[in-house]
Formats: sequence, C-alpha cells, structure tokens
Amino acid sequence: MPLTNNSDKTSIPNIPPLIWGGLDDKTDDLLVISTLKLCLDHIGEKYSKVYLAGTSCAAFYTGWRADSLWSGMGGAAFMFPDSAKPGIANLFKSISRSYSIIKKENPESLWQTAVQSIDDDKPVVCVEWEPVEERGHFAILTGYDNNKKNFLGRIYSFEYSKEYSVINPANLHYILVIGEKTGEELPLHKSASNALQFAIRMSETGIQPGEEKGAYGLSAYDTQAKLIVDEMDAEHKDYGLIEHFLFWRLDVLYLCRKYAILYLDEIVDEFDEPKKDYILKARDVYKEFIKYFDDNLKIVFGKDAEGLGTNLLWVVNGKSQPIKEFFSNSKGKKQFADFLLTLKNFEVGAYNNLRKLF
Repeated sequence: MPLTNNSDKTSIPNIPPLIWGGLDDKTDDLLVISTLKLCLDHIGEKYSKVYLAGTSCAAFYTGWRADSLWSGMGGAAFMFPDSAKPGIANLFKSISRSYSIIKKENPESLWQTAVQSIDDDKPVVCVEWEPVEERGHFAILTGYDNNKKNFLGRIYSFEYSKEYSVINPANLHYILVIGEKTGEELPLHKSASNALQFAIRMSETGIQPGEEKGAYGLSAYDTQAKLIVDEMDAEHKDYGLIEHFLFWRLDVLYLCRKYAILYLDEIVDEFDEPKKDYILKARDVYKEFIKYFDDNLKIVFGKDAEGLGTNLLWVVNGKSQPIKEFFSNSKGKKQFADFLLTLKNFEVGAYNNLRKLF
C-alpha cells in the first residue's frame, strides 16, 4: 500500500495497534516477536511466532539485572541487543534478509536509517527507553514528521487507537531495521541447529557489564534468588513497583519457555536418531518446568489483577495468596528463592540434553 504523505508527515498506513492484555499478534505476548511479526507481515513475509521466537532464540532467553530488584530488565526479551546478536543474526539469515541494529548513541544514523526504511514501506522495530515507565517496551515506527523530527508509530496501550502516536527519537534505546533480501535462506535443519547452539551459549553467558549489570542464562536464577532473600521488602513504600518488575520478568520467562516447547516440537523432525530423542527429552523437561511453575505460581491479568491488587499469586496447598503476603517473612522469601533455583535445575536438565546434539 502506498505511503501516506501529509505536508511534512510521511507514514505507512494500516499497521495494527499494539494492545496490552492478550495473546495475539497485536498484543503483549513476547514484545520483540509480536512487533517483528507485524513488520514482516506488512512486507508480505508470513512467519509463525513460534518460528520467530525459536529461530531468534528469544524462546530460550533469560536476562535479569544482577545487582538490584529495582529494574525492568528481563521484562522484555532482547531489551539489550548485544546479548542477543547471534540469535537475531540467525533469524535474519534464516529468512534471507539483511538487518541492522542502531543504538541511541548514533542519533543521526538512527533517524536517517529509520526514515529510509519507512520510505521503503518497511516499518521499524524499536525499543523505548524514556520516559522511565515505558523503558524496555517495544514499539513500531510507522512514519515520521520531517519538520518536527519526530517519529510516528505504534506503542503499547490498553486501548485501541486509530491514530499513530508521536515518538521522540531521543527516547529510543535502539532500532531493529529489516533489510533487503539476500537470496541465501538457511535450510530449517541448519537454522534450528544454529538456534540451539546459541541457546546453549546464552545459558552459559553469566554476568555481563552494561547500562544495567545483567545476569544472563542460568546465572540469572542464582542472582535473583539471592536478591529476593536479601532485598525483597514487602513493607517498602514502593513495594508495588518492585513486585511489578518481578511479575514482568516471570511472565516473560514463562512465555519464553512455552515457546521453547512449541519450537522443539516444530523442529524435531529435522533431526535423525538419536538427536531426535535428545530434543524430545529437552522438550519434556520444559513441560515439567511449566507444570512446576503452574503448581506454585499463578500470573493474573486485567480485572482479576485489579481486584486482587497483584499480578502474582503464590500457591500453598492448592490455595492462592498474594505474593506480598508470602514475602512478608524470611521463610516465604527463602521458599521463593528455592522455587527459582528449582526452575534453574529444570533448565540445566534441558540443556544437558541439547548439548548432546553437538
């Protein structure tokens, strides 16, 4: 569809809104996957979210702040692109496309590259950084105002809006730009092998410096468990924000591993025995991960969360209680830390099987 030009404004029409609170292409499933899928859909390239999540390794991602609970880090897979470059590269090789990532440190290049992509009728995935309450949210750049030097686009909202939002380029963390066709599409077997090898590497990343000191892969569980015991304070005046950050991390973790199960199911037939068996065993470990999660923690949304005053319910003897009550004493905090470390042990079991592939 042709671009819409109105005075100094240029925009790509008919990009769907991004709505919090659902599980389809327009909502908050995995932000990087939802936004990227909408952009690819617009240029006529239809890929399932399972394929995108698995091939990019978002399905296997864990990255939480290593030294503080006061962070939304981990509330979106690939908030910091350097930790995800091999997975992103594998995805774009697999769909026979080039790509570029441009960070806020290069504002002129960021503006020019995004404008060119929009002029080429290709919307742009981006990550917001300011204001703080939107930090880490993915968005889609769909247009620009050449006079005011602002972008137009889709940002996450609880309400449908026909109009595009104004997005200040200075408020962005980075952009992910879909490039040209390369003509070198990877076979599914090779693409899947690359994804699983990078997933294993991600699990071993450990603590990395950056704008926020991050604990990636298995180390994230260890640091988070310790922080819960040492720093979680249910009486803190801003406890609600700490809990919101925790909810965000755990929701993303849960969604990622559900995608891991679906992706392993999708690629298993690309491998011969005994490798096929290792993939199925890893998948089954992730199914145990999800069951254990469900047996101990419930994540609630929307009106249910508003009525309860929380998004997180801890399950004790089949009965649910707001997680804040559980964090009000050292015993509860220790039990939650043990919950995280048990999730880590499931991950170790899954990766032990995946390592046998290589």
